[in-house]
Amino acid sequence: MTELEILRRRRELVVLSAELQRATIVRRLDRITANPARRVLGFAAKAATTPMLLKLGSAAMGFAVRAYRRRSATKKVRVRH
Repeated sequence: MTELEILRRRRELVVLSAELQRATIVRRLDRITANPARRVLGFAAKAATTPMLLKLGSAAMGFAVRAYRRRSATKKVRVRH
């Protein structure tokens, strides 16, 4: 292999690595946005930026956390049976 071929090969590997990292990040972001509890938390965080809506945001966050805990507890019970 010539030095030019080695450099081309390295470039291909770097590009492939970048594409794989990008795909991983996109997949993780899709998971986060698809999770309803996280959507509510995101909404609560946006609402909490306005002092008037702070109480509503914290109530929504509390609701989301309770829903998430109930759901995860239900999943754990199903797995054990």
